[in-house]
Amino acid sequence: MNRFESVTKPLKWLMALLLVALAAGCGGGGGGGQDPILGAPVGAISVAPAGAIIPGAVCPVNGATIPTVTATNPTDGNLVATTSTTGVANNGKLITATFSLAMNSATINTTTFTLAPVGGAVLIPASVSYNATTKVATLTTASALIAGTKYLAIITQGATSATGIPIGCSYAWNFTTAIVAASGPAPVNLGLASSFGIAATAGITNTTTLPITTINGDAVLDPNTTCNAVQIDAAGGFGLCGSNASTPIINGTVISPLYNTGVTSTAIKNDLLAAFLSITPPAGPPAAGSLGGATNIPAGTTLGEPTGSALVQGDNYFAPGVYQSITSILVTGDLTLDGQGDPNAAFIFQSSSTVGTAPSARILLINGAKASNVFWQAGTSATLGTATVWQGNILASESITMNTGATSCGRLLAGAFAAGAFVFDSNVVSVPGNPNAPAGCI
Repeated sequence: MNRFESVTKPLKWLMALLLVALAAGCGGGGGGGQDPILGAPVGAISVAPAGAIIPGAVCPVNGATIPTVTATNPTDGNLVATTSTTGVANNGKLITATFSLAMNSATINTTTFTLAPVGGAVLIPASVSYNATTKVATLTTASALIAGTKYLAIITQGATSATGIPIGCSYAWNFTTAIVAASGPAPVNLGLASSFGIAATAGITNTTTLPITTINGDAVLDPNTTCNAVQIDAAGGFGLCGSNASTPIINGTVISPLYNTGVTSTAIKNDLLAAFLSITPPAGPPAAGSLGGATNIPAGTTLGEPTGSALVQGDNYFAPGVYQSITSILVTGDLTLDGQGDPNAAFIFQSSSTVGTAPSARILLINGAKASNVFWQAGTSATLGTATVWQGNILASESITMNTGATSCGRLLAGAFAAGAFVFDSNVVSVPGNPNAPAGCI
């Protein structure tokens, strides 16, 4: 026994030394290792300070001279944050926090403002800065964040106002980066419906006299071939839309059971249904979304920064992929879709219920994103608010309504699964790439 111990004891010490060396080489011990994915040094494991609150919450220690964090980008609980910010070196990501009062910039630094994967080590950022004009602190990561990963951002009480008063509470918030398939989703195949600007299976209603609505593309009505409850003419136009003298301009052909030119309205309707079902479970509505790898849009989430805001990146900025809501999708401001330099990048948004916008909402396309590759599936109906600037093709199970002045670079196809009316009011609808479409509508 003594001889055995004399041999094994040196082996135990050797094993211990090897483990220590291995831990040091892998960045163990929480001190300045090398992150194997981000390629940036890391620090100690990040833990939210005791008593930390989320940005915007009321701190027990408060007052007119005590600074607070009023907003962040990404926001707390965001589940579709992007991994990087366009234009940032090495595909880095901007994390911002807005303060209520002017701050001492020297106290906004890598010690007081940190970011880490939840349960992981603190990342060493490329920079932490403060803009005295906007009162916004910005942490810039050294490289892209990891897709499908939850992150913890922290601002500690070491941050003080310009007059030297510290924030009353530390702030901590979580966000999760979106899961994006490596190659992105394939565009939806619209078949014979691809040349159609609008479709309706429960008639059309024209609610205005001037200015006249323009459809840059074909129109299909099946089986209800009425406008303002009056039968359209058999020559393939909308006539006077009943009592309304504002006859829409159709830069295309109207296809209906009354008027077919080599292709029947039934065939077009069948292809529209097939396209709708291609991104829907076999049972059909009200459930929406069967494509793999979809990123969930939490119930109650609205999309869109304030219209005209300088904020482009964050909660309302989407990379190519599939995004899914089991309730509804509502765009309330500027929503940015980033093609990331890929002219074939596709975006698919699925709603089990409605798709809609607030007045003056806008879809913005950047870095090669095209309206022709954006698809919105509404499990029920879709409504575009007054003066909306819409990009992408809507496939609605039921009806589509355009309020006054709304425009769409994208097909608006109602009645994909059930009876669907189309309502317009001084609008422009264009099939992307149509010769009569506005410049840039592709």
